Amino acid sequence: MKIALTVLYVVVAIAIVVGILLQSARVPGFTGSFGSSGETFFGRRRGVDETLARVTAVLAFVFFALSLVLTRLG
Repeated sequence: MKIALTVLYVVVAIAIVVGILLQSARVPGFTGSFGSSGETFFGRRRGVDETLARVTAVLAFVFFALSLVLTRLG
């Protein structure tokens, strides 16, 4: 059981990193200097970013819960 939870823990950690990297920046840094709008970033719309933010938040909660469970089992 502990091994399965540890594997799930690692998968969730990787999913959080991927989710964060897929989100577009809130501040238009380098791309803003070339006239791109704040509404899209490589063709993405705000709805996709909001969905990614929610998924990342849920994954963070699951990561935290798994941390507590693994600590208890440890």
